[in-house]
Amino acid sequence: MCLACLTGLVLLIMISRFFGNLSLYAEHNTDLPTILVHTLLTVPQMIYWVLPFSVCLGILATQAALSRHVETIAMQACSVSTFRMYLPYILTGIIATCAMGSISFYIYPQAQRKAEKIENINIRKRDIDGSFSVSGGRFKLGGDIYLVEHMNIEQGIMRNVSCYRTSSGKLTSILRAEKAVWNSRFWSVDKLDVINLGERGISVDNSMHTLPLSRGPADLVMAQANPEILPIGHLRQYLDQLEIDAIRSTSLETVYYSRISFSFSPIIMTILVLPFGMRFPRAGGIARGITVGLVLGLSYWFLHSGVTSIGASGILEPIVASWTANIAAVSLGMILLYTRRSTYG
Repeated sequence: MCLACLTGLVLLIMISRFFGNLSLYAEHNTDLPTILVHTLLTVPQMIYWVLPFSVCLGILATQAALSRHVETIAMQACSVSTFRMYLPYILTGIIATCAMGSISFYIYPQAQRKAEKIENINIRKRDIDGSFSVSGGRFKLGGDIYLVEHMNIEQGIMRNVSCYRTSSGKLTSILRAEKAVWNSRFWSVDKLDVINLGERGISVDNSMHTLPLSRGPADLVMAQANPEILPIGHLRQYLDQLEIDAIRSTSLETVYYSRISFSFSPIIMTILVLPFGMRFPRAGGIARGITVGLVLGLSYWFLHSGVTSIGASGILEPIVASWTANIAAVSLGMILLYTRRSTYG
């Protein structure tokens, strides 16, 4: 049931996303093979978002099917313990959690990196070549190659910027600045170290206060910090490097902790919805149980998204924001499991 729900939801989202991207493909005259590859590379992202809810739907659908033929009541009448009845569902949740971890930590980031590369190079055909990795953002404009440890597109700030200027394939100068701020016309810096590598030797100049970069933050989006394309280990390494350089990004920290916490969502969904499919009062008990289970599953989903958004904004500590929904859902689920009462109709 869970696999069927997952397949149906992924296909539905794939079709919706394909039609949503049709204007993008048509605008840039994208060929069919590129469209197919780009669409397929987004499948891990879709699985990442719908797998927990697929587990929720699958468990409730299975319980509904069993209740229709009175199998659950028969098991209870034969003194089958509640734990034994719950065990297949719990094992399903554990397996889904392991799959969720693999997708979240490794598969999804790698696929997302390739999808973004195809979108920037093969579809949008951007004139600025750039990418983001564990070492930071990098982009090439003309003969200048820029390395940026951390870029904030919304605020227009680049930190720990290095620019390598070349001419005819030769390195002519190196520019370094701790911080560059976009003031709607150019990138201003408090101190810019310029190392000139001329034929007469090496010289250092500190008189410049602007970067030789005319493109604004919106044009450099490919070089901004994008945690979605980093495996979990690389993301931790990147955050450690920022911490060493006294740079803190609450949004990146929240993404890191939420990717770990959200990987447990399948088993949390399982614990949360299990009691409701097992209720059988005389009038519409299973329907009410499934409805309440779906509402609680969606509520957990929305609560996790909302609290992590608050954490990314800096209002809450990232680790607190990332685990709040999990702690609340597990607490509620355990209370419901221990206080469940079955009535028979």
